[in-house]
Amino acid sequence: MNRYAQPQRLVRIGARRRLNVNLSGSGGPTVILFAGGGRSTLDWSRVQGPLGRTNRVLAFDRAGMGFSDPGPLPRTTSRVVADLRAALVALEVEPPYVLVGHSMGSFDARLFAFLNPDEVVGMVLVDPRGNRHHQTSNAAAPSLGPIQRGEARERRRKPAMARSKPAPGTAAYEALVQPRDPTLTDEINSALRDLALRPSYWRTLQSELDWADGGSDAELRAAERQLDIPLIVLSALWAPIPSIPPDEMRAMNAAWLASHDELAALSPRGVRRDAPEGVGHMIPLQRPDLVIDAVHEVIAAAG
Repeated sequence: MNRYAQPQRLVRIGARRRLNVNLSGSGGPTVILFAGGGRSTLDWSRVQGPLGRTNRVLAFDRAGMGFSDPGPLPRTTSRVVADLRAALVALEVEPPYVLVGHSMGSFDARLFAFLNPDEVVGMVLVDPRGNRHHQTSNAAAPSLGPIQRGEARERRRKPAMARSKPAPGTAAYEALVQPRDPTLTDEINSALRDLALRPSYWRTLQSELDWADGGSDAELRAAERQLDIPLIVLSALWAPIPSIPPDEMRAMNAAWLASHDELAALSPRGVRRDAPEGVGHMIPLQRPDLVIDAVHEVIAAAG
């Protein structure tokens, strides 16, 4: 577990940039794991090991996330895919690939598949962020807008807060650093704290979110095509948000699941499945078996 407290393998993808990659296992097809927004290879810690018993598995930190060097702004999906392609070439990891995208990582997995359909033989989207998420969720739940605007204002303050190098115990420090996670080791909690104190992390996160329903969504729509591959979409419901009325929460969940149906329809071999009740958005950590089983099923169907 403590290997996630430090870079696993820094792969040079340009003159001044390296991408942190965790490559393990053997056997084809190679499974590529795409983490969600603001997340890292750590999210796949309970998935990668079991998958590596039968297949080569690659997880990576997007530029500016985890231990990867920051990349040029804006951080659009096409730039993430270009970085991944450079890492695959440097590592000589050749197709075929099975892609597994969690949350906003589904943007990157989908664009990679649209641009390289001959290299991708299957895909699993884990509680993915669908098309036009911001618009559909706000239309379903008008109470969500003020919450999101407040969160965005806070995020925009955080690069400057991080540059000030706040001391532990101060309000600025607590706003940047998540509470200690008792399920993780002291080494990993310390690494997560240090990463959250980097201004580049907060700049990258804000750029990814700013462009998600703008430039990145446009890139996906321009490249979208039907994929004739086995595709499984795993869905979880939103946890209740106290300031949002129950009827709006129901509408948000309906819109969320409808977007997943839309993603499953990208392939005639696509299906959507609900996670068990009580399983939330972080399926790879809460129920890694659901992801592992879906990947194995996709690989078997791919032949």
